[in-house]
Amino acid sequence: MSSDLVPLAEAARELETTHLRLLMLVKQGTLAGEMADGEWFIPRRALERFKAAGGDRRTDLACKSSCGKSSCSCS
Repeated sequence: MSSDLVPLAEAARELETTHLRLLMLVKQGTLAGEMADGEWFIPRRALERFKAAGGDRRTDLACKSSCGKSSCSCS
């Protein structure tokens, strides 16, 4: 397995959230993730981008995942 893949549980600890919350974000397409050998992983690069964008702030995530306005700062 590639070293740039972070197990979901470890990613949750880094982001101070739960593995279930991250899995939900992966399933929604808000956060990149992939399954290998029956376990979910987050690419390190996606995890770093997610942290840089503010992590799991729910109001920001809702805007980023549904907003299509070019004038909005969440795009």
